[in-house]
Amino acid sequence: MATLLSCEQVGKSFGSRPLFQGITLGIGDGDRIGLIGPNGSGKSTLVRILAGLERPDSGTVSGRRGLRVGYLAQEEEFDAGLTCEDAVAQVLASQPLDELEKSVRISASLGRVGFAETGQQVDTLSGGWRKRLSLACQLALEPDIMLLDEPTNHLDLEGIEYLEQLLRAGPLPFLLVSHDRYFLENVTNRLIELNPAYPDGCLVAQGSYSDFLIQREEFLQAQARQQESLESRVKREVEWLRKSAPARSTKPGARIREAGRLLEELDELKRRNSEGRSADLSFSATKRRTKELVSTKGLTMALGGRSLFSRLNLVLSPGMRMGVVGPNGGGKTTLLRLLNGDLAPDRGEVRRADGLRAVYFCQDREHL
Repeated sequence: MATLLSCEQVGKSFGSRPLFQGITLGIGDGDRIGLIGPNGSGKSTLVRILAGLERPDSGTVSGRRGLRVGYLAQEEEFDAGLTCEDAVAQVLASQPLDELEKSVRISASLGRVGFAETGQQVDTLSGGWRKRLSLACQLALEPDIMLLDEPTNHLDLEGIEYLEQLLRAGPLPFLLVSHDRYFLENVTNRLIELNPAYPDGCLVAQGSYSDFLIQREEFLQAQARQQESLESRVKREVEWLRKSAPARSTKPGARIREAGRLLEELDELKRRNSEGRSADLSFSATKRRTKELVSTKGLTMALGGRSLFSRLNLVLSPGMRMGVVGPNGGGKTTLLRLLNGDLAPDRGEVRRADGLRAVYFCQDREHL
């Protein structure tokens, strides 16, 4: 398999804190790679380095001559007042194409991601459709390889399924960052986890996300067994070093140096194994006895003359984990803002338990 894009011994730090060190990987024809890792491990930074948008502190990045790389950022930025056609045309402005070729590419790329109305104003699009438009802009460049950073952000279920089909159906190799394990399971054939738990800074596993989980567990168990074995060796060496001073004076220097090396190796192995443990999220219980944390009655909301939902009744109780799904522009974000008290409903009411402490994680942009 021919390698299209690769990096060798790449390292990057954020201030005095290293994000990753010594990362080596390649992307070739047929690769459908998922890049995962803990928050703050540098996934987005590595993608930007591969895309040529950032320089690494160390190591090299190389690509096949004439390689066209498409890069889909986490968040979409478009100039105000553009239509969807304008946005794609703006991306193609620097390409050596005549007007007919540009027109064909614009129509084809927008149709490929599901746009039926190409003259729509970008400012009126929901977050999910802005994501689709951003993808259309990159596809219009006809890249040889795609780098996608959290491509499912803002997409509804229909949009995610559409993206899955698009990535599976085409021959375009890609590397994508995602926290969506079901999406990864459906579209990838290789997983790379950035994590200081691994000696090389990352673990590469062939196969689906399920295959990765098995290989990851096997690796971490083997590394834990290695730590146990090394601890036994170190214990014997320490006992040997603790013998009386006269005996120590006759000890071979090579063995003393070896004992020091083993201690350093054990410290490094303990650090990596501790990094490999999943962080536990602790949600402290309160003494509140209510069975209703948040409830709505007859909740009704419209936007721009268009009804989002009406006469909505729901109850959130302790221990519930509710998901809100629906098409882009269907009012999901608006509902969350109503529950959080940021908006007032057109009709109906929202009741919140006394002393309720709620945390609302919003999108970077608000699409009501």
